[in-house]
Amino acid sequence: MKRVLRRSASKHASTLFKVIVILVLCSFIIYLRSEDHELQKNTVIHGPRSNSKEEEEVLKPVNTDNDQTFVAAVLVFCATRPDALRNHLSQLLAQRPSHFQYHVIISQDGNKTSVAQVASRFVKDFKNVTHIQHEKTEIKKRNNYPAISAHYKWALDKVFKEFRYDHVIVTEDDLDIGNDFFSCVSAWNDNGGSNIIDTKRGDLVWRTDFFPGLGWMLSRELWDELSPGFPAAYWDDWMRKPEVRKNRSCIHPEISRTSHNMKLAGKGSSGGMFKDYLSKISASNANVDFSLLPTTVVLKPSYDKRLIEEIEDAKPIDLQNTTNMEKTYNYKIPYKNIRDWHKLAAHFKLMTDIRGGMQRTAYYGVVTVMYNMCRIFVVPESTYQDPSQLTNYVYDPDWDKQNRFIEFETYYCKTKKYLGKCDPHSPEMIAFFKKKGWKKRLDDWGEMIVQLSCDDTGDCQRSFERTFIGPVQMYACMSDQSTRQTCCCNYDFCNGAS
Repeated sequence: MKRVLRRSASKHASTLFKVIVILVLCSFIIYLRSEDHELQKNTVIHGPRSNSKEEEEVLKPVNTDNDQTFVAAVLVFCATRPDALRNHLSQLLAQRPSHFQYHVIISQDGNKTSVAQVASRFVKDFKNVTHIQHEKTEIKKRNNYPAISAHYKWALDKVFKEFRYDHVIVTEDDLDIGNDFFSCVSAWNDNGGSNIIDTKRGDLVWRTDFFPGLGWMLSRELWDELSPGFPAAYWDDWMRKPEVRKNRSCIHPEISRTSHNMKLAGKGSSGGMFKDYLSKISASNANVDFSLLPTTVVLKPSYDKRLIEEIEDAKPIDLQNTTNMEKTYNYKIPYKNIRDWHKLAAHFKLMTDIRGGMQRTAYYGVVTVMYNMCRIFVVPESTYQDPSQLTNYVYDPDWDKQNRFIEFETYYCKTKKYLGKCDPHSPEMIAFFKKKGWKKRLDDWGEMIVQLSCDDTGDCQRSFERTFIGPVQMYACMSDQSTRQTCCCNYDFCNGAS
C-alpha cells in the first residue's frame, strides 16, 4: 500500500512540475511577443508625420489630444573623432526626452574602426539609435569642405527620402549640448560669448537672417527644395546666399544651447579661424521648456513691431561714451559701411565676418549685444535715423568681397608682412606673393573689393575724383575733409581702382 502511495505521489508531483513548466514557458512566450512588438514599435525608422505648420516658423508643443505626436530624427555627423563622438552621444542620449520621438541616427563619413566601434556601442545600449556609413569622398590636401558637403547631402537625402522623416535635427560630434537642447527651436548663437550676452535670460530668443548651424532643424519640404542644388563645398555659406535664403529667417537663443568642444574635437574645419570667439561660448545650464512660451514672440509681425519700438526707445550712443551707460536703458549705435561695422564689432567683441552680405546674428542688419550690462542695438544708418524702415534694409552681397579684403589687409598689410600699397590686384603685390612662394595663398583668398580707409584722405580724394561723376555732388563731397571722407568711403565704386 505504501509503495502504491509513493508511486502515486511521485506521479502527481511529476505532473504538477510539468504543468508549472508549461505555464512558465507560455508566460515567457507571451512576454517575448509583447516585448518584440514594443521594440518594433519603438525602433521603427519611418517616423509619423507631425502636424506642425511650416509657415509658423516655430516648433509647436506636442499635441497629445489628437495623437499627432511630434517626431524627428536626430542626425549626428561624425568622421574620425571617436572620443568626441562618445562625448556628444552621451550628452545627447542623457537629455533625449523620448526614444520614440527622437530617433538618433549616427552618420559616419568613412570607415574608421574606432569611430564605428563607438557608434556600435550606443546602438547596442540604447533604443532607437542607428548607425549609417557614407563612403568618404576623396579630397585634396588641406581642404575638407568637399567631403563634408558630400556627406551632408548623402545623409540628409537618406533620412528624408528613404527613412521618410518630416523633420531632422542636425548635430555634429564636436558639440556639447545644454540641458534643454531638445526644447529649443535652434540651438546656436554665433555671438554667444558669456561676456556679450544676458546670462540671466535663458528664455530669450531672437530672429536672425544669418543661418547659424551647430544644432538646427529643418523640414522635409525645405530639404526637397535645397537638395537638388546642394553645393559641392561650403554648404553652410551656400545656405546664406540671398537666392537660397529667399528672405527666410532662423531663431537663435540669447544663451547658446550648443558649444564647440575644442579639447576633444580640435580646432575644426575652419582651421581655428574662430577659436577666440568659440572658446567663450558655453552651452546653457538653464532648463527652459520653450514649448510653454508663446510662439508670438518670434512670429514676424509681432517680432518686427516690438524690435522697431525697442530701437525707437533706445538712447543714441557713440564709441567714446560706452563707459557711461545706465543699466536702465537700451542703447543704439549706427554703422554706415563695412569699415564702420568692423570698428564696432571689434569694440564690442562681435564676430566680424560676412556671409551673403550679412553679419552673424543680424536681422535686417541689426545686431544686438550686451555691453557693460546694457543692451545695445548695432543698426544700419537708415534704421538708426528711422526705425520704422527696419524691414526695408537690403543686404549687399558685395560686402563679402569687401570684408574679405579687410581681413586680408589686417593679416598682411597692417602686420607689416607687406610694406607696399595694400592692393591684392596690383602687379607689385602679386609679384611679392610670387617671390615668397605664396601665390596659392593669394588665390585662396578669392575675389576681393578693395576698401579704402577713410583715414587715407589723399587716396580717397584721388579715387573719388576719378570715379564719381557730377559736379554738384563732387563739390558737396569735396567742400570739407570730413564730408569728403564720409561720401567717398560710402560708395562701393570708390575702391582704389584706376
